[in-house]
Amino acid sequence: MRRSPTPLEAEALYQKAVKLLARRGRSESELRRLLTRSAAPGALPPALDRLREHGYLDDRRFAQSLALYARDAEKFGAQRARRELRRRGIADAVADQALAEIYPARGEAALLRAWLAKKRVKPPEDERAAARLYRRLRLAGFASPEIVTALRRWKIDPEWLEALEEEEAADEF
Repeated sequence: MRRSPTPLEAEALYQKAVKLLARRGRSESELRRLLTRSAAPGALPPALDRLREHGYLDDRRFAQSLALYARDAEKFGAQRARRELRRRGIADAVADQALAEIYPARGEAALLRAWLAKKRVKPPEDERAAARLYRRLRLAGFASPEIVTALRRWKIDPEWLEALEEEEAADEF
């Protein structure tokens, strides 16, 4: 029969949090969720305050780091980075600020080309392949107008592009 562990006080909780943060960066929301189960009543807020005080817990810095990784390493668009930040529990205001700093206002076209090069994507041969590529690019976080512009550069059948744009417009409602 397994006994439940003794609830951790603030110091032990702080030490556990430092170990968790040493493995990988986490948002305050993620850390709070992981520590809540093992925390003694009232021990979590002082431990989180101490982590913030020592600079180990900073959602703004974490959001910037995650957005920078999404842009530079993964070549994802801003929408994909926003989804990841939300999934990690970053507040919308903090995410908006980080994305505004990391993603330039007009730089998504170059990023989309970099993503296509990284994935070694070839021009689609038929309408079905164009639709599949369009969906992949949307999942990678790119805006519909940028995708259509990139597909036009490949001289894809304009009727296919119109069908994709109509499908996208129908999905928005």
